[in-house]
Amino acid sequence: MNPDKPHQQAQVVIPSEELERKRKRQHDREEEAAFMMDDLKSGDFLLFLQEVPKAKMSHCRAWSCMPYKRTGSPVIRSNYRFKLENVSASSNYKIKYYHVTCLERFLPDLPGLVRDGYLKMAGYISAPIDSGVCLQSSAEAIADWFRYEGSTFDLGFYERFNKSYQEWEGDWSVRCIEHQLGHQEEPDSDCSFCQSLPIPEEPRKSDYFPEEPSVIMLSQLLASVSAQSHIDKWWRWRKQE
Repeated sequence: MNPDKPHQQAQVVIPSEELERKRKRQHDREEEAAFMMDDLKSGDFLLFLQEVPKAKMSHCRAWSCMPYKRTGSPVIRSNYRFKLENVSASSNYKIKYYHVTCLERFLPDLPGLVRDGYLKMAGYISAPIDSGVCLQSSAEAIADWFRYEGSTFDLGFYERFNKSYQEWEGDWSVRCIEHQLGHQEEPDSDCSFCQSLPIPEEPRKSDYFPEEPSVIMLSQLLASVSAQSHIDKWWRWRKQE
């Protein structure tokens, strides 16, 4: 090697077949996204995020469903899914379901769909019961992701605030009951109600939350509130023979 010449980093040559496969995958994602956006913009269709019922099986309709490639089965085994539904008055359209990560791959701008009114929540959505995550805190974090169009607060902020609020509410509920049951005839000098003392100020969210929420992908948020590393965890599944 000539020491006078600068070291040149070796270039990685990608085979033409691999480039062609990448171009095809990108083309398929763009085409599938275009079809779905046409449906949504027509005004007849809406996307919904919903919890997956335990007793009802659904199949992912994504063209390049990763769990299907891995397992040979498009069954949605996750706790959450997307539902594409025709909401027009008269329709025989069959509802389509998608893995969260599958749809996120070909329609990555989910916050834009929320902003334009194409993506909504289907009822109350929270962490799985067996996840060990507070249901109320997780539901608020998910609802805020829709409210702030792709941003929310860390789960810990919700849990700390809710804990303080429940302690404040519980303490004053107990004091109120004790006052009503035992202090009607003879006032108690230690009772705030008997002494007409002001009720302590309830916890304020501004003392527990930062001013602005943080941007986060929906799949990452759902994995976080589910206490999982990945919402669809397709790499753990073996191909069905």
